[in-house]
Amino acid sequence: MMETPSAKSDRIKQWILENVDLQSVLDENKSDFDYREFDLTYEEARNILTRALVDYQLRMRFKKKNHDTDNETLQKQFIIKEHINERTQDLEEAAKNVRLDKIGIPQKQTPTNVSKEKWYQCTYCDFESKSFHAFKNCKSNKHEIISVFRDNVSWTWDTVAQKIMNEKSFVTLTKTDEILTFDGRIYSQSVAESYIRTRTDQLEPTQSKSFKNEVIDKIKTRTYKDFEIFNSRPDILTLENGILDLNQMKLSEHTPDNLTTLLLPLEYKKPQFEIKEETIFEDIEKNLNETLFWKFLKSSFTLDENFEKKSFEAALEIIASVFVKQQIDAKAVINLGKGENGKSVFLSYIESLVGNENKSNIQLQQLSEDKFLPSQLKDKLVNIFADLENNELRKAGLIKAIITNEGITGQEKHGRPFTFNPFCKLIFSCNRFPKVFDQSQGFFRRWIILHWNRNFENDPQRDEHLLQKLVSNKEEKNKVFSTLIHLSRQLYQRGKFSHSKDWKTIQKEWNANADPISDFVEHYTKDSDSNTRVREMHAWYKEIMYQKGENPLGIGQFGKIFREYYDQSVNHDVRIWLGVEPKKPIQEKMKEFDE
Repeated sequence: MMETPSAKSDRIKQWILENVDLQSVLDENKSDFDYREFDLTYEEARNILTRALVDYQLRMRFKKKNHDTDNETLQKQFIIKEHINERTQDLEEAAKNVRLDKIGIPQKQTPTNVSKEKWYQCTYCDFESKSFHAFKNCKSNKHEIISVFRDNVSWTWDTVAQKIMNEKSFVTLTKTDEILTFDGRIYSQSVAESYIRTRTDQLEPTQSKSFKNEVIDKIKTRTYKDFEIFNSRPDILTLENGILDLNQMKLSEHTPDNLTTLLLPLEYKKPQFEIKEETIFEDIEKNLNETLFWKFLKSSFTLDENFEKKSFEAALEIIASVFVKQQIDAKAVINLGKGENGKSVFLSYIESLVGNENKSNIQLQQLSEDKFLPSQLKDKLVNIFADLENNELRKAGLIKAIITNEGITGQEKHGRPFTFNPFCKLIFSCNRFPKVFDQSQGFFRRWIILHWNRNFENDPQRDEHLLQKLVSNKEEKNKVFSTLIHLSRQLYQRGKFSHSKDWKTIQKEWNANADPISDFVEHYTKDSDSNTRVREMHAWYKEIMYQKGENPLGIGQFGKIFREYYDQSVNHDVRIWLGVEPKKPIQEKMKEFDE
């Protein structure tokens, strides 16, 4: 685990208190403390020694007054202003005159005629600035701010950059040239450059914009890391309360060594009931059956008191899959069903689990054709788009590459193209599938179709505020996550979903839904030497659609499309379709029998 600058400073200060004769330092204005062994600059070493001397003098003072010299007690006493104001200024000045010598490499003593300038320093976190207003966070946390008088030196790009890098962890990505900073849990791009500019201004307020840009460039140059190593561990999840190892189901503390930009707005807590792989769905139910989430999802897959168990389990696996940073069995998901059936609530709930920063919302057809949109999938857990339009899907190559986790090219406008391997799950919903030109096995085997057949429109138990209740209950969301993450582990280790159909079945179902007239012509009509009245054919078409639970087209719309297959004519003022008749099931004749 990488040591923070504050922790390093505290560790070295404690070492000085335990190993250096500080009374001799004060008496002789000299120390043999070899600061270079601790990888410190001269300025950093002098600051730490200053703090150690202040602590030492305070200990001596409290000993005389029979106070407890416990470090924690001293720290509390140190924070009290009336004690600090009496001693710190003199002690700081005394420390400034102490030479830090290394045998054979003595450091120059500060000439007495060198001008001094006033700085401020937080005694808790070692934050420093010339501006007292820069300590807003420190003051809100009731940290003590002291003044420090230093040599008036000129800051260079190098010294400012190094100072800032000593305070925070930075990483600059190859390929994209993005600079990220560690915020205590993850690396973030949004605040990195603004932090450097603000910190530079605090260190040297008189510097220009170009100076700040040079500092940023210096930090970038010194912190490059390979683009591919970020978010590369599919078995690691960064949560609000730590880093979760999927294989071990154990939490560890946040660390800059965890190179990730993904923070889930969730906490992991061990489920109440043990979850075993061989009984995973039953054990999940034990933990979640009293939650609103469970009741909602189970009711969505219960139609006329018939529970659609496979669809229900598939829905659970779909949620669990988004937490794994790799594709599961090279599958995407499309939710099919008319309105008011629960699928929109389902998708919105998934979005609330992963958080806005970890999702994208790109339509299937746009994703396949717009060269700039794929870049938005980089480092996203899921791409969700509800209610696809009926536009044709003309190109499927990029979609298949995303689903199979192949390298694709991303490019932001005015940016350089770059190659990356997306791990986001593609999840869509629609009332009707888009027509697709690619009729290959390679396309249709990539899809899981989840049917939502329940209709809640006139349901007396319908809750108009269901979605709000689900997404706002953070405690329940943590419980749902902590339970389903065990299903995520199973998917990660097994590499496949529990309920998948063969590609031929999916192709037939997709095409029949995407182009119902084509399906009707292929399966429910036949060429004939006779003709069929227009109204009779439309009545037959409506009967088939009702059997499938579909809303049929009107006679005018039906006729417009049906003309692409057969010609229409008029016979004795009656419109007819030429050379076609309904293909109805053959009715077997009942055998005659004697009474």
